[in-house]
Amino acid sequence: MRLIAQVYPNFDPDVQWRDDHSKVVAKTPIFSLLEIQRTSPHSSAKGAFYRLICPEWVHVIPFTALDAGLELLAVEQYRHGTDRASLEVPGGVCDHGENPLDAAKRELLEETGYTSNNWISLGSCAPNPAIQNNWCHFFLALDCVPTQELVLDPTEELRVWAMSYSEWKVKLEAGEIHHSLVLAAFERLRISGAWTSLQQQINSMPN
Repeated sequence: MRLIAQVYPNFDPDVQWRDDHSKVVAKTPIFSLLEIQRTSPHSSAKGAFYRLICPEWVHVIPFTALDAGLELLAVEQYRHGTDRASLEVPGGVCDHGENPLDAAKRELLEETGYTSNNWISLGSCAPNPAIQNNWCHFFLALDCVPTQELVLDPTEELRVWAMSYSEWKVKLEAGEIHHSLVLAAFERLRISGAWTSLQQQINSMPN
């Protein structure tokens, strides 16, 4: 790639701004809002920046085994941010000190009742680097099998769907899947080394 322009001749975005002062503005069970006064290392400009301190997140793309129909497991629930239903793949928050893979296994089991012994990491993304400090980790879970009933939080209400990938793809293309991190998870799957063999299995399934 080639550089087109930059704000200063010596500009380096890797150089951190200096923290002058910070305070917690609000604290909730889900995140804390931090206000930080910072100074630019390049221009000495000062400003207030707001940062959401959040736990790590996970999302799982789970498929049943080929001989079980190679179905994708999805969950549908009401989301209070958008005030509408959302069709997604299982996911959630890492508990304090919990490894992302362990969190992914737990979320899959709690939200679908399924488990897997075949896990593949699909990498991670920063959900919103402008204001959040956390990362979302993506995993592919293959050969999923049902092992228990759902284990949900008191206010967690959802239903679990099993569908072919072609059905899911139709919903993707129609814009019915609108959770940005779920869309990111499937993009990470598409560019992963696991996609070629999985796609071959998907294409081998009868329509």
